[in-house]
Amino acid sequence: MKDADGYLNEIRENLKKIQAQGKVTPTENALFGMIDGLAGLQMATLERMADLNRRLQALESGSR
Repeated sequence: MKDADGYLNEIRENLKKIQAQGKVTPTENALFGMIDGLAGLQMATLERMADLNRRLQALESGSR
């Protein structure tokens, strides 16, 4: 598994390739839509996990 920077660099390189084409095909557009949706789900999940961690820490510190 790559580290986060490896994935981000790969995304940036692929984006440069697509931008160099000067156009986006309908298939690429559909894929971008799916990727955008998955990124939104990932962000929502991470935000909820962060909130749960904060709540858990608050409960743990309150019980001491």
